[in-house]
Order: sequence, then structure tokens, then C-alpha cells
Amino acid sequence: MSFRQVTVSGFPALALRGADIEAIVAPALGMKLTNLRRLRGREWLWRSDQIPLAPGVPGASYVETADSGGWDECFPTVGACPVPGDPDGPPLPDHGELWSAPWDSGVSEHAGGTTLTGTTIGTRFPYEFQRAITIDAHEPVVRFRYKVRHLGGAPFPWIWSSHPLFNVQPGTTLQLPGVSQVRVDAAHGRPDAEHGDTLAWPGAVSGESTSFTVPAPAAGWAMKIFADIGPSGEAILTDPREGERLIFRMDPAAVPQIGVWINCGGWAPTGRRPYFNMAVEPCIGAPDRLDHAVREWETAQLLAPGEERSWSLEVHLPG
Repeated sequence: MSFRQVTVSGFPALALRGADIEAIVAPALGMKLTNLRRLRGREWLWRSDQIPLAPGVPGASYVETADSGGWDECFPTVGACPVPGDPDGPPLPDHGELWSAPWDSGVSEHAGGTTLTGTTIGTRFPYEFQRAITIDAHEPVVRFRYKVRHLGGAPFPWIWSSHPLFNVQPGTTLQLPGVSQVRVDAAHGRPDAEHGDTLAWPGAVSGESTSFTVPAPAAGWAMKIFADIGPSGEAILTDPREGERLIFRMDPAAVPQIGVWINCGGWAPTGRRPYFNMAVEPCIGAPDRLDHAVREWETAQLLAPGEERSWSLEVHLPG
């Protein structure tokens, strides 16, 4: 059998196995991926030692209560913000609605692998959001397919971001082929960067010419940056000590942006020790706040009544 019932921190989860890889998903935790690895390889997803896994509470702060690690999905915003055009109405929540929403899910086996499909309904906007994860039976590949469908009578703006937090080490490298500049959304401990700045990549971020190398936690800085994904549609994480790579592949026409959160001991919520992790986030629209994506960066999407949008991405874990 290519899937089995397991528990993660006491919560029911499904372990999906394919060609030498495994992904574990906890439907009760907003369909969070808690683990992603080769069967005899390193664990790629970061897990917090300060915030335990717990079901999301709608309206709560994600960073205070649910920033426990793993892979979440953010829609229709990432950063908490007012709804564009409705400043007096209820705001959109921190990291969107999906991480704290109830999901319906089902698993199927087929010739191509095993697919876990989850579906949920929006609260602030009228939509149905679906994510299907397929573990390939023959290649070390995880395929993510997304679909959002408008259920109401008036158009609304949106952005989407995958939100995988990676367990990186000093010396881990990130390559963004074809990307030569990035735009800053937020910076901590970096007086050379502020919101809206455009920086050369990777030189102005790390001083290197071809790829970004994760420094030690003593670096003491954190930064969220965005770029238009290069023509190859790839982003490549490499752990030179373990000799493993994680490769994102996507269609730049469908998933045009990528966000990168680099936290080298530079940020945590008040009262917690600074984190050491990295997020590499294929996304549609930037920056993190929907209102900024609408008015400042002009990258937000608009979903019309009855409209349906679909997109996909792949994660490769080559041997």
C-alpha cells in the first residue's frame, strides 16, 4: 500500500509513499505537510521547538499560534490586512484562511501514484479552494495541483503562496536560475534593505555571484524578498553536507512569482528565541499583504463570479 495512517504529535495524518520518497499530511491541521523526505534521506521541512502543532483557530495570529513548521497554503493573502476597497470591514487574517479552515479530504491510488485531495470553503470571500498532492509511483516527485472557484456574485482580489518552511543548515545554497534581482518586502537586522527596495540577486543579499549560501545563525538577520521566477521555472535548494537537493519546477506563466524568507537568527515573535529556517515559496502575486499587492506592486489577481483558476508545481527530490 502506498499510503498509511500515522500520527504526528498525536494528530491523525496520512503518510504517502512513492518512488523512494515520503510526504506526511495532517488534514486536521489545515492540510499541513509535516514531513517531506527521501526514505533514507534528510528531512526537508522545519519543525518549531517553541510552537507545538495544533489545530488552527480562525482569526488567531498565525505567527503566535500556528508557526509550527511544515508546509501550509496561504490564500487570499499572506499578511493580515484590510480587504482592498472595504477598509471598515473585517480584515483578512494573518497567513490567510486556509491554515485554520476545516478541510474535506480523500485519498486515491492510481497507476501514476497516490493522490491526497483536500477541499475547503472561504470565509471572508466566497470561494472553494482545492489542493491535490500526488506522490509519483515511478519518480521521486511530488506534484501539487491547485484549483480555486468563485462561489459568489461579486469579483474579489487574491494572491496565493505556498508556505513551506525548510530545515536548512549553514552552507545550504539556493539557486534561482535566470533571476538577477529581487524586491524587498521586509527586513530585520539589515539596515541596507527596506520595504520596496530592489536588490541585485544574489550579490546584494549575500555578496555571492551565482547562488545564495545560508550563513550561520549568528548572522542575526532576516529578510522576505520576492522575484519574478526565471524562464526555467526552477528553484534549487542544495545541502552540500548531505549531498541532497530539492528542486521546485513550475510554469512561469501560471506561477509567476517566488518568495524567499531567510531567517538567520534574525526574527521571532516577541518572547521567543529567533528562528533559523528558510521558506522558498512559489506564489501568485506579491508581496505578502493583499492590499499592497493590489495598490503598490500591482500583481494581485481578480476572480470573477463563476470563474475557476488552476495551477500546479512539482517538487523533485533527486538521489
